[in-house]
Parts: sequence; C-alpha cells; structure tokens
Amino acid sequence: MNRFQQLAALTLATALGLVTIGVIVRATDSGLGCPDWPLCHGQLLPPLDDSKAWIEWVHRTIAVVIGFEILGLAVLAVRDYRDRRSILFPALGAVALVGFQAWLGRETVRLGNSGESVTAHLAAALALVALLVYLTVRAGYPARIVGPGASQRFTLLAAFTTAVTFALLLFGSQVTATSSALVFPDWPLMDGSLIPAITDVTAAHVLHRWVAAFVALIVAILAAVAWRTQRDHPTLVRLAVGSAILFAIQVVIGGAQVMTRLAEWTQTLDLALGAVIWAMLSGLTVTSYYPARVDVRAGTGSLAV
Repeated sequence: MNRFQQLAALTLATALGLVTIGVIVRATDSGLGCPDWPLCHGQLLPPLDDSKAWIEWVHRTIAVVIGFEILGLAVLAVRDYRDRRSILFPALGAVALVGFQAWLGRETVRLGNSGESVTAHLAAALALVALLVYLTVRAGYPARIVGPGASQRFTLLAAFTTAVTFALLLFGSQVTATSSALVFPDWPLMDGSLIPAITDVTAAHVLHRWVAAFVALIVAILAAVAWRTQRDHPTLVRLAVGSAILFAIQVVIGGAQVMTRLAEWTQTLDLALGAVIWAMLSGLTVTSYYPARVDVRAGTGSLAV
C-alpha cells in the first residue's frame, strides 16, 4: 500500500471507531453531556466528575482527529493524484462531507438528540466510511481503465446488498431511538407470532424485523454466489462470507437488545457490527468492480496506465 492508501485505511479505522463511540454516546444518554458546541460546559475539557460529558467529549475529539486525517488525504490527493479525477474529487468531497457531518453534530445537540437528527448523523458517518473504502481501493488500480472488461453481474448484486444494508442500518437506528424499539417483549417472534397485529405503535418495529430478515437472505445469497463464482478472487469470497457470518451474529445481538431491554452493550455491539458489515460490503462492491474492469482473459477489456 502506498502512503495515500495507508492514510485512507487509518482514517477508515478511525471512522469506524467514531461510529462505535457515537453509539455509546446514545446508549448512555450522553449526547447532551456537553450541552454547548464546540466547547463543553463553556470550557475545553469537561468536569472531571461528569462521565457523560467525558463520553461526549471523546466522541467530539475523535471527530476532530478524523477531520485532520481527511485534510491530510486531500493534501496527498492534490500532490500525488491531481491528474486522477477519480481520486482527487472524492478526496476533496470527503472534506466537505466531514464539514457537513460536524454541522449535523451541532444540530443534533441543538435538537436535543432527536431520532431524526441522530439518524441523519449516522447516515453521514456511514457515507464517509464508504467513501474512505472507495479511496483505499481505487488508489491501488491504474489511473485509466478502458474497455468494458468482464461481466459486472456480481458487482450489481454486491451493490444492491450494500444499499439495502445501508437502509436497514438507518431504519434500525430510527427504531431504536423511538418507543417502538421495545414494543414486543419477545424475540424472534412478536407477541408469539411472525405476523402480529399491525398498529401505529407496532408498525415500525414489525417492518424493521421483516426488512432485517429480507436483508439477511440477500447477504446469504451474496455469500453463496461469491463462493460459487469468485474463487479466482479470494478477497471477494472472504468479504462476502465474512459479511454473512457477521450479519448472523448481528441478528443475534439484535435479539439480545430486545431481551435485555436495550442494554448499553447490545446497542453498541449491534451498530458497531453493522458499521463493519457496511464497510465490508462497500469494499466488496468496489473491489469486485475493478478486477472485472481489468479482466482481459477473454479479450473483452484492456487497461492503460
């Protein structure tokens, strides 16, 4: 890996850490531990005896670290990839995205950690994770790729799986932030049934479980297809199968959230796993695209550096 890829990978790891600490902030109800922004209780460091303020302060500090890492990526992109728009523009776009996410963070505090603002903040964080995955992978391929290459059917399946997983993560975040998260005391059934009565109170939770089951099926199909058709690309098989295994674990953790009445550790682990799965599926999509583009074994594509 070159220095740009190394910094992109480091920033990606930091972003996943930020998502995790963000869940801890919400699970411990620490979002308003620092009621002002960018200071905390009007000072740089929070009071020593205020644990919630410190949790939120750590969250903000990691966000600042990511900001500097993103600026470093943009500088490297200008220096090393100014002639490669596929890297330069996304790197500069990451700077804008981080700025937007910081604004969302301020609005989340101002709005009292409303469900909508928290979900929007998560969406921006996941978008940044995907962008960093793209930059890490793209920098490892030639500047110009010409020709149609091989079939992209697997990439389309991976992209669809990634998209529905993104929707599920945001939907789950919204459900957890509302009173519908614990509307059913049992799991995996709902009031002892797979198809319970649908009301205004239960609709969101029922739909979330059904969507989760649908996405689980799609992730399993993706892993099976990768195992059958991508043996020449072990990285793709590992990403697909690994995502399916982690998704199965996440389903169990989701059930544990219900059984433990949203214990802090279950909320944290659930979304942390979700962010890792999202990063893996994003990486799978991008990584499957470029090998197919440069696949010239059948004489269907060529590349130029």
